[in-house]
Parts: sequence; structure tokens; C-alpha cells
Amino acid sequence: MRMVSRTKVENMLSLVLNGINLSLYALVIVACIYKAIQTDFSQIVLCIYGGLIAALLVVNEIKTFEISLYYFRFLSVYRGRGMIFIFFGCLVLDENVLGITAGTLTFAMGLIYMIMSFIPTAFPPPNAIVINWQNWKDFSAEGLDLARPKHMSIESSIAIRLKSPPPPTPAAVMVDLGRQSSMLQHTTPSVPPIRTDMGLRTSIDNSRSPTHLHHTASPR
Repeated sequence: MRMVSRTKVENMLSLVLNGINLSLYALVIVACIYKAIQTDFSQIVLCIYGGLIAALLVVNEIKTFEISLYYFRFLSVYRGRGMIFIFFGCLVLDENVLGITAGTLTFAMGLIYMIMSFIPTAFPPPNAIVINWQNWKDFSAEGLDLARPKHMSIESSIAIRLKSPPPPTPAAVMVDLGRQSSMLQHTTPSVPPIRTDMGLRTSIDNSRSPTHLHHTASPR
């Protein structure tokens, strides 16, 4: 019997989490619409706000875009996703059955993500469905269903780029150049000033030498 590798199990877990996320986002949208119908104006604005965010997160769960990686990097870690689900749970929680169900499920999923964030080595990084599905097809190919070494991690280029340090801004580059120039000024050894009276002193010393006095003395 062929054993399933850890890499394949992690990829299946990622796909399952993608499906759960999409289901909860859809449930949040329905709960926001239902709550907006039976509430006052202030709650209607909050429900519209929450519903639009949930709809955008559905798109982000399917495919991650550059604008999401630049402005909403917290969605690429479990702690950030956990905070989003806790926010949705508090937003849609209501007295009706749909509000209680949606609020409880999303709040519980947020707590699960927060717990998963404290043990990052045990779970694969959160990625979109497109990336996880491509990884599934790659590792399902012949010869790629192998156990993953402990020192390696299956990560997309997006996750690797998020872990790398951000590129320096022009202002930071100018500050670094200023610091380097100031350090060079402090570390450069000072050159002693050149004495201009050395030639004058040499001529005076020569005039006072005994040899000079012997030649200049007049005979009696």
C-alpha cells in the first residue's frame, strides 16, 4: 500500500481550508444582507461594508492579486485571517438563527486560525486556491509524491517574497548614504598641518653652527 506523503497531506489541508473560507465568506454575505433588511440605518451601513469586504475576500481566496499583497499583507498569514474572521463573527452575530449560526462559525474559525498562527511549522502557509491547486497537480505527478525534508518548505513565490525584507525606499537609501559618509569622515585619519617655517629654522641653525662661525671669523 502506497503511503501519502506529508507534502500531499499539507496540500489537501490547504485546499480544505480554501473551501471552508469560501463557504464562510458566502455565509457572511448572506447574513449581512439578511441583517441589513431587518435593522436601522447605522447597521445597514455596517452590513454593506462587511458584505463588500467578504465579496472581495472571495475573489482574493480564489486568486491573490498584487494590490492585496501590497496593502493587505496580513491576509497572507494565519493571524491576519483569524482577525478578519473574528471581525466578521462580531459583525453578523444577531438574535436570529442565521446571525447566530454565521457569527458562531466565523468566530470559531477565527480562533482556530489564531491558534494555528502560534505553530507555523506544522501547517503550510495560506495561499489562494489557484496556487494550492497548482501545487496539488505538481505533487500528484509521477515521482513527486515524496516525503518533504525537514529543512525545506513548500511555499509559493508569493509567500517567499512576503518573508523577504522589503526593498529600500529612496529616502532610506539617502539616509544610509548620509550615515556612511559621516562614518567615513569620523574614521579618516587627520593629516598634521605642514609647517611653513621649517626652511627658515634650518637656515638659522646653519648660521649658528661652529663651522659657519669658523669660516666667517676675520684673521687678526
